[in-house]
Amino acid sequence: VPDALFWDTDSPYKYMRVDPHPSYDYVIFGGEDHKTGQVTETQQCFDRLERALHSVLPRAQVDRRWSGQVIETNDGLPLIGDIAERQFIATGFAGNGMTFGTLAGLMARDAVLKRDNPWQELFSPDRKKIRGGTWRYLKENVDFPFYFLCDRLAPAEAESTRAVGRGEGMVLKIDGEHVACSRDKDGKLTQVSAVCTHMGCLVRWNGAEESWDCPCHGSRFKPDGKVIAGPAETPLEPIGKMKATPKKAVSAPARRNRSRTRASGAARRGSSHPK
Repeated sequence: VPDALFWDTDSPYKYMRVDPHPSYDYVIFGGEDHKTGQVTETQQCFDRLERALHSVLPRAQVDRRWSGQVIETNDGLPLIGDIAERQFIATGFAGNGMTFGTLAGLMARDAVLKRDNPWQELFSPDRKKIRGGTWRYLKENVDFPFYFLCDRLAPAEAESTRAVGRGEGMVLKIDGEHVACSRDKDGKLTQVSAVCTHMGCLVRWNGAEESWDCPCHGSRFKPDGKVIAGPAETPLEPIGKMKATPKKAVSAPARRNRSRTRASGAARRGSSHPK
């Protein structure tokens, strides 16, 4: 495989990075971006990536796979600068961390030294003008009322916590409460409130990563409710008494939001590079 970075023009796009070795090539193949909490079958993202990889490199053997969130702002530019006295932030790199991370370091240096930086106004966290991002801002924020109401009106999915299999999660309505129920590989059932502690949307189960994800603003939680990623800062509320017989259930499979998830896989492939 040529030592290069490849990507296509699809939406979402796919990419491949190559790390050549004397007797084999190691590649990272990624893509399948989607909104946090808004894809119902997250495992299928990995399945599609693997099929696409083998269509290009039939002999590739996948030995790692993962996903990570990519934070995007409304106007596509990162937020870099002071937000309060002695508080400097750099976020919203949209996957371009090598470039914007370096730039953020230069801007942080100048901020500490009380020097002007030619980029500080453009990337200011409190910039007032959203450069070409007004429509995107409005479109993104439709997610909140839609999913806030949608999951509360969804039809029942299960009659009992017995329907939650090992390695699975469901949001059940039990005694008038939305309860996030998950079962680990050993069969232990864990129950926490399904109400996201950020703005009250209902979380959904992400089967590929075994986490609770919020479709409204992208917060993620471990099965026991601990925060993985914000904007939520506090864990999902614990359920005081184990509940077993729900009146009805609410839809629960995984979906995702504004921070996007890029599913990636690392693969080895035999190479003709001489030793």
